[in-house]
Amino acid sequence: MSDIRNYIVFLILPISLGQELLQNPDFENVNSISPWICNECNAAIIPDYYHGKSSVHVSGRIHKYSGLGQTFPVQGGHHYQCSAYIKVHFNTQGKLFANLHMFVTYKTTDGTSHYKQFANDQYHQKEFNWEEIGGDFYIPSGVSSAKVYIQINDHSVVYSLDHASCQQIPHDSQWKIKATDRIENTRKGRLNIKITSDGQLDTNGLIVQIKQTKSKFAFGTAFRAQYVTDSIHKAYQDFLYNNFEWVVPENSLKWKQMEWSRGHINYDKGIDAVKAVKAHGMKIRGHNMFWGVPSRLPRWLTGLSSSELLQELHNRVNGMIAKSRGMLEHWDVNNENLHGDFFEQHLPNPNITNDMFRWIHNAEPNVKLFLNEFNVVSSSISTTAYTNQGKRFRIDKVPIYGMGIQSHLPSSTINMDSLKYRLDKVAESGLPIWITELTIMDSNENNKAAALEDVLTMFFSHPAIEGILLWGFWDGAAYDTRLALATGSSVTPNAAGRKWQELFHQRFRTNETHTLSGQTSISQKVFYGDYQLTFRKNGVIVHTENINMDQDGQNIIVNL
Repeated sequence: MSDIRNYIVFLILPISLGQELLQNPDFENVNSISPWICNECNAAIIPDYYHGKSSVHVSGRIHKYSGLGQTFPVQGGHHYQCSAYIKVHFNTQGKLFANLHMFVTYKTTDGTSHYKQFANDQYHQKEFNWEEIGGDFYIPSGVSSAKVYIQINDHSVVYSLDHASCQQIPHDSQWKIKATDRIENTRKGRLNIKITSDGQLDTNGLIVQIKQTKSKFAFGTAFRAQYVTDSIHKAYQDFLYNNFEWVVPENSLKWKQMEWSRGHINYDKGIDAVKAVKAHGMKIRGHNMFWGVPSRLPRWLTGLSSSELLQELHNRVNGMIAKSRGMLEHWDVNNENLHGDFFEQHLPNPNITNDMFRWIHNAEPNVKLFLNEFNVVSSSISTTAYTNQGKRFRIDKVPIYGMGIQSHLPSSTINMDSLKYRLDKVAESGLPIWITELTIMDSNENNKAAALEDVLTMFFSHPAIEGILLWGFWDGAAYDTRLALATGSSVTPNAAGRKWQELFHQRFRTNETHTLSGQTSISQKVFYGDYQLTFRKNGVIVHTENINMDQDGQNIIVNL
């Protein structure tokens, strides 16, 4: 696992940004914080620091919005990122977390003031020491200045701030060309085939087909359990098995849906569905073991004591693993952990998610374990907090494999500069990334198809990303029909569905045929994955061979 992480860190280039727009960003002037303003608070330069030799210590806050801010120049019609490193200090009894926010405010040309939150870390512990808070945002046309500021809900919290930054995110009009180049360089390797024979070798007219049968990169979707276990839904099943290689049960492995009443667990629905798709060669993600958002919990958990709750968590892991052992590739451990803290508050244990990872790993060491979160690329609200969580898990030696990014995109209008910035930020965690729940909301199928092509190209090109799963594909089994790639009782692909098929079956796959004229070798770049090599002479198959292409410069010797 560590080798994979180091490989990813090596591949990720530094995030490209414009010039620094803040003044005194490191608080190195021991006599003044200017041009920073401490709004209804006290500020003092102290020798504790994240970067340089000093930081600013903020105390005496009387409102949640009391704190530091600075006005800086901007150019309307562009995207910006702002960040800072923060260390919180609070001694309020019973408080596990501080709720941190980062805002930008500006006035548009009509004189209206706008306040936009672009970063949030609502479960920040004082034990975290220095951590980054930040994100990105758009400044409308006509705006020439903006103010960035820190807000903390509990005004009793004091904090130190250092190494602040605001920069423009440059627009890259060549992003797709660069993404295509990255795909060529990171998703393909050179396959060298040498043809030999124990007797006389004549390759004139020999036809060699190089056909990819599986992709190393994961292309998949969520599915509904009832639609894969009942033959009446053959059209749904055909589309599923013909256009995806990975799947994730949408609801049937979730605790709430499995155990509506305590002790009465329905394993069969989810496990039968897993067996059905596995019989068709699909690889399966487990979603999810826990989900600490109150509305997503079995209701009966809310009345338990902390000791009873802890025992039920163990029962959930042990019972689920006993039924699913060997069937699943992944588990999302505590879903949307940055947006729900039921377990943390009721045990109480601010690090219970770390423990959950260890329990599952001990029960089934070969399953890869994931965090899974939203508002990471669809907005920047949770991007940096999520990156920090991944970094902490690595430092604390939590048995985590990767970072699940849900990617519920609200429309087909997607800023690719911001999307790449957010992906690069999460990649700083040093962990593999999986796109786990991709949706693009648009009732216009052609707009959705164009956006899907752009998004898949960006995701597939990013060296930290190992897989992309849609959150459903059919309008008859979707929480919102605008996300559908296929429609009607025949599950007919719309323009977006046809675009997925084009990318999955053609553009991101290798299927080549070579007709030889006496040569005894072939050298070609191919996508990583499984292949069937077929050799024909005079219309007759003389040899077939299955290979796995998983490294650049792979040499295959075929004896005819």
